[in-house]
Amino acid sequence: MAEESTWLLEESKMNSTDIEDQKSPGYGTKEDSVSSHSSSSGEQRSGEASFGPQLLAAGAATLGALALGAAIGWSSPASPQLAEPPLSLSSSDISLIGSIINIGALIGAVGGGIVINKIGRKATAIYVSPIFALGFLLVGFGNNVPMILAGRLLCGLGGGTTSVAAPVYVGEIATSNRRGLLGSGFQLMVVTGILLGYFVGAFVTWWWLSIISGFIPLMFMIAMMFVPESPVYLISKNDENGAKKALQWLRGAHYGIGTELEEIKHSIAEQNARSITFRDLFESSVLKPFLICVALMFFQQFSGINAALFNLNIIFSASGGDMDSNTQSCIVGIVQVAATVVSSVLVDRAGRKILLISSAFVMAVCLVALGVFFYFQENDPALAANLGWLPLVSLIIYIIFFSFGFGPLPWALMGELLPGHVKGLASSLVSGFNWGLAFIITLVFDMLVSAIQMYGVFWLFAGFTVLAGFFVLFLVPETKGKSLDEIQRLFS
Repeated sequence: MAEESTWLLEESKMNSTDIEDQKSPGYGTKEDSVSSHSSSSGEQRSGEASFGPQLLAAGAATLGALALGAAIGWSSPASPQLAEPPLSLSSSDISLIGSIINIGALIGAVGGGIVINKIGRKATAIYVSPIFALGFLLVGFGNNVPMILAGRLLCGLGGGTTSVAAPVYVGEIATSNRRGLLGSGFQLMVVTGILLGYFVGAFVTWWWLSIISGFIPLMFMIAMMFVPESPVYLISKNDENGAKKALQWLRGAHYGIGTELEEIKHSIAEQNARSITFRDLFESSVLKPFLICVALMFFQQFSGINAALFNLNIIFSASGGDMDSNTQSCIVGIVQVAATVVSSVLVDRAGRKILLISSAFVMAVCLVALGVFFYFQENDPALAANLGWLPLVSLIIYIIFFSFGFGPLPWALMGELLPGHVKGLASSLVSGFNWGLAFIITLVFDMLVSAIQMYGVFWLFAGFTVLAGFFVLFLVPETKGKSLDEIQRLFS
């Protein structure tokens, strides 16, 4: 789930469909008082755009990310409870309940990419929120596996759609100097939602956790009603007056929006001038960066991150340590939030390759250490008893370095490596591939544990992570400090 905002931002500029013009829903009356001459195409920018309205709009949109994080974090505290009476579910049923959210997210992400260009970013967020909330309610009131599965599938559908609509919206309403900061808020709210799931789940039953989480998408829906539609979308629908009002609200009443409005119109016209087909993906200059992006997503999932996050309580319970498994999960969640905040600064200051390489090799060491602990637990319990601290410390370091490298950077590099004319199509395929892998990894985790033991699973992930480090070292170009044109020339 992680750092999708880069490709989603670019995808949003790729499509214009022949449907009736959409008008921006009401979001107050302040913008209506701005006369047409104050935002005419000939006006130049005066001063700096207001940050407050952008922050409010981005904050409303990222409430959807909080709901997505809560749905992901639900699995860790809920899974052990589902194995107990009254449901007493099997491990295969619990694995399917945990992993099916990824299938829903895959459908939501692909469908969301179409819907946001049909009805708008804001409308998509508003209409999908009740579906998202319904998913949590079905889970909370579910008394059988099919009902819980249906709820988790709807949560995934809502989360996948939100993961398209919200980052695209934030990317399009933010000024260029605020886009990185506001865009990083999506991933921050996802991991905050995961932490919320861990924390609340430590004190309540899984069904109460579901009911409480169901209020978050409703807050998302209400908040989105009070912010404007994306000016980029409105221009794509030839609603220039609506775009002017929205942009003036976002930039402040005294900011000249004429130049920015013209830039948006020019960008939309350029994107509409070229049609894209699957054949374009096989051009040499496209295929190479496309395969690099696919490989990075493969290594991201085979680092074992989703298997770890979805099964933290199970892992900690299996470790037999003195600390409560819920407490350890909350500690990992807090570390993940802190690491995400730090990584938003490092990503723009350090080179991509060095962060990815260090991320891969340190994660591999942590996974090996986890495997060693569980190996000794099975073969030398006395020694393992003295290493009870090792699982928590290893997972904390693992999460930190994942957040620095293989968490956000595969998504960031997708936005940088893929050529602009195929970015919408190619990034949709890469994202779908990522969601599909996430489903497979979380589904087969218990099966792998049964087949090769817990230590074997961690060593398997460690092996893939080492391969990831060497892949980046030899095949992934450094993009720091390069313009998009310079990056594309690397593959020409």
